[in-house]
Amino acid sequence: MDKNKFKKILFKVAFCTMACDGDIDDREITEIKLMDKKANYFADINLSNELDQLINNFKANGVGIIEGLFDEVAQTDFNSIQELLILEVALRVIYADKIVDENEVKFFKFLRSKLKISNNIISDRFGDISDVYDLKQNNEIEIRKTNHEFAETFKLPKMSEIIQIDLKNENMV
Repeated sequence: MDKNKFKKILFKVAFCTMACDGDIDDREITEIKLMDKKANYFADINLSNELDQLINNFKANGVGIIEGLFDEVAQTDFNSIQELLILEVALRVIYADKIVDENEVKFFKFLRSKLKISNNIISDRFGDISDVYDLKQNNEIEIRKTNHEFAETFKLPKMSEIIQIDLKNENMV
């Protein structure tokens, strides 16, 4: 897979994770900036342009942006490392504001259900994440839901809150 395409998917995961609880916290934005600066998750892509595209997609489709992400993840053949990176980005954003919201848990479970990686490998990499995902259970109830059924439960943030995201402001990092 093209590296830039994968990085765009990672950024979309970060954005959707940040938005899925209905509240965009400054600590989540800061975490995304840190991931870009310290670990080069999004290197070589223009985050401002990507954010503008995601905002336009959000304006046009609302919760459909999350459905689209799930479809894209399900249809893409990732290697194990890429799948772990997808989960890591989601977890870092979820934990950034020190609050694990019910929608974030649902989002993570559904995102995880679209990946092929085993729970054992996830457990080895992330340890105990039972507040987000119980690795000892199958979580079949979430896996059986369609994207549409799942997305109906989200309370996405207001457009004004999304438009205010500033990934260029260096003072936040």
